[in-house]
Order: sequence, then structure tokens, then C-alpha cells
Amino acid sequence: MNDYKQRSLSQWGTLLIISFILIVLTAACWIFTTSTFDQPKPKAGIILLGGIDEEGWNAPQYRGIRKACDNMGIELLTKERITAPGDCTKSVQELANAGAGMIFLASYSYSEEAQKFVRDYPQIAFGTNSAECHARNMTSYFIRMYQGRYLAGALAGMRTKSNVIGYVAAMQNSEVNRGINAFALGVQQTNPQARVVVMWTGSWQNEEKEDAEARRLISEAGADILTYHQDEPAAANVAEELGIDYIGYYEDLGKHAWRSDHALTSVICNWDRYYEDIIRRFLKGELNYVDKQWVGMEAGFVELCDFSAAVTADEKAKLEQLKQAMLAGRFIFAGEIYDRQGKLRCRPDESIRDDRLLQHMDWLVKGVDILE
Repeated sequence: MNDYKQRSLSQWGTLLIISFILIVLTAACWIFTTSTFDQPKPKAGIILLGGIDEEGWNAPQYRGIRKACDNMGIELLTKERITAPGDCTKSVQELANAGAGMIFLASYSYSEEAQKFVRDYPQIAFGTNSAECHARNMTSYFIRMYQGRYLAGALAGMRTKSNVIGYVAAMQNSEVNRGINAFALGVQQTNPQARVVVMWTGSWQNEEKEDAEARRLISEAGADILTYHQDEPAAANVAEELGIDYIGYYEDLGKHAWRSDHALTSVICNWDRYYEDIIRRFLKGELNYVDKQWVGMEAGFVELCDFSAAVTADEKAKLEQLKQAMLAGRFIFAGEIYDRQGKLRCRPDESIRDDRLLQHMDWLVKGVDILE
């Protein structure tokens, strides 16, 4: 009888232990399920000047952040074609109300508005393309596109026959000036006799104006190669139509079947890699730890895309040589540099610091002309 009672008690004890384990496992599964699957995804917002399907600046931005968010389990909220004064402020409010924890202002044009509203959202981490715009919860993010511009200029210098290279540019700010200057220094590296002729459009997106200025650079200035700093490739389309070599920006123009070998290459950015990097910083709470997130070719974020068949093996070899020198530490804005007015901007034994490159490049190098 005692043996029977002991066996019964033992069986009950075993059942109690099993029941306890099952309860613990059920609770753990419930906690894991609710914490892992029922929690809402973090949300990121992006505000674009143009449409997500507009090639040039806008579509690569969207594709880049879309891919980064998908890879990292982030919900992306998008506001496109935000152009009117005040619309950026309204879009930020809508994104904030929708739960965005970080918002990217993907146009230099938003910087003036951002200064007015960014402090009203201390709980949101902002990123802006404007290096002139700062706040405790906002950092500028951009890529050293000027490194690719330098190599593109070196290619243009090797290929020009007229020694005139046309450049359609949006506006005179540090970003655009920096790109023009790097391009011109690249031209001078391979062809000191060549000059870069610039025409200003005064707008990031004005296809009619860009078309007209590109034609003037060819017909009046005698340019036999074109490039541009605009949100769409209108200048490249003119060059293709007229049989002139050209170098693209942001978009691999040569991938379009109807393009000829005149599409020499493009300066492109791997925005998906860059957005993954800065989103990861946000998730760690580090996005706004520094004023500027500025990286480039050394991180694999900027490059020249595939060359057309017109680019020779010798030309490619020279560009690779210049690229490797850059990656080894050679600064583009270093050594003796004069501006268009003959003022010394960089001494033979110095280089121009990042803060000057980002915010205070209000001049153009010697060898750049303006077509009025």
C-alpha cells in the first residue's frame, strides 16, 4: 500500500512538473509572439522634390531607401513631388502623425523650411541633404559625389577634341560648385588646355531651360562633351540627339537600349548601401551624434558606372590609376589651386578641409568659364 501511494505521488509530481513546464513554454511563446510579431515596424519617411519614378535624382533615392528599408524590416512612408512653399512642413507633420521615427529631407530645397520646423519634433531624427542646415535632431547626409566628378572630368579631358566641355548646372551653392570644381580639376589633370564652360539654370528641375542651355553650350561655346548637375538628364538627351559625348549623373544612362556609345559613363551612387548605413545608425540611436554623415568612394558608395564602347583601354587604365591614388589618400582639393579671379584658394602645401568643402565653396576654380 505504501508503495502504491508513493507511485501515485510520484506520478502526480511528474504531472505537476510537466504542467509547469508547459505553462512556462506557453507564456514564453506568447511573450515572444507579441514582442516579435505583433509589435509595429519602425517607420521611416522620405520627402522628395520629384516623383519616385523620375529618373535622375528622385528615382535612385527612392529605390535606394526602399531597398534598405525592405532589407532591415522598416516601414517606408513616402511624400513625392513636394515643391510648393510650406508643403515640406505639412508633409513632415503628416509623417510624424503616421509614426515616422526618422524623416529624410531628400532635397537641398527643403533646408530653409527645415530650420523653422525641425525643433518642433524633438522625438524625430531628421536627415537633410543640405550641409548648411543643422539642429540637435538633424544631421546632413550626403555622399562625396565630387570624387566621381573628378574621375568623370579626367575622362572628359582625355576625350575632348575642341577643348571645351559644357556643364549645365542648377544653382550656385557649395554642393554644385564643389562638383564643378572637382570635375574641372579632373579635366586639368589629363588635359591642361581644356576648359569647362558652365551655364546656370537656376532650378533643380526645368527641362525646357536645361534643354536650351545644353544647345547653347554646343552651338555657342563649341562644347563637344556635356555633363550636368540637375535632377533629370535633359542635357544628356540633347547630347544624344546631336551626337555629342556626354557623362550622366545619378543614373546609368547607358543601360537604356536606345542610347548610343556617346553615353560615356555616369557618376552614380549606391544609395541603398548608404541608407542602410544611416538607418542602422538611427536604430542604434546614433543618427544625430554628428553634424554630417559624409562618405564616398572609400566606402563603395560612389563610382563611375560601366563605360561605353567608345572609351578606350588606355583611358580606363588612366582613370583606374587616378582612382587608386585617391583611395590611397590623395586629396582632390589639395596643392596649389586658384579661383577664376586669380585668388589663391589652396597653397601648395595644404588641402581644403571638409567644413570648407561642405559649406563655404562659393567660388569656382581657374579654368571654369560662365556662358551668360
